[in-house]
Amino acid sequence: MRPTQVLALLLSLNSPALAQNGAEKAGPVLGDLLKEPNYLRAWQSMLSGETTPDWVAEYSSTLDGPPIPSLRLTIDNQIYLWGYTCKPFECEDNQLIVLFALDGTQAYGLLATADRGQVWLGHPDNRIRAAIMARLENDDNPS
Repeated sequence: MRPTQVLALLLSLNSPALAQNGAEKAGPVLGDLLKEPNYLRAWQSMLSGETTPDWVAEYSSTLDGPPIPSLRLTIDNQIYLWGYTCKPFECEDNQLIVLFALDGTQAYGLLATADRGQVWLGHPDNRIRAAIMARLENDDNPS
């Protein structure tokens, strides 16, 4: 899935049509989540040892990104928060999806860029990867 498709899916999350399909209630934007110590630690752990584009480091220090609300996602009876950010003025080809454990103790990410393709962050297992990809695919093909 191209970064452009990921952005289109995320922007559609606030659409009335999606809300009518039973989408979860919108939560805080990613920057607000990262103001909470547990979520910030999980974010930092997810990025630790990873080589990410400069815009990700800049976002980490400023928390200035698109105001897209987080969503709750249930995977095997566990609730996660789905957050999103992107490179300013170049969102189409530079996106980061983050999945947090509800208590903020763990974070997993999918970085999608035009030059690097898709890169998994935080060592998500196959179950988490499959859930993220299924969510993206389901949002791409609403029923």
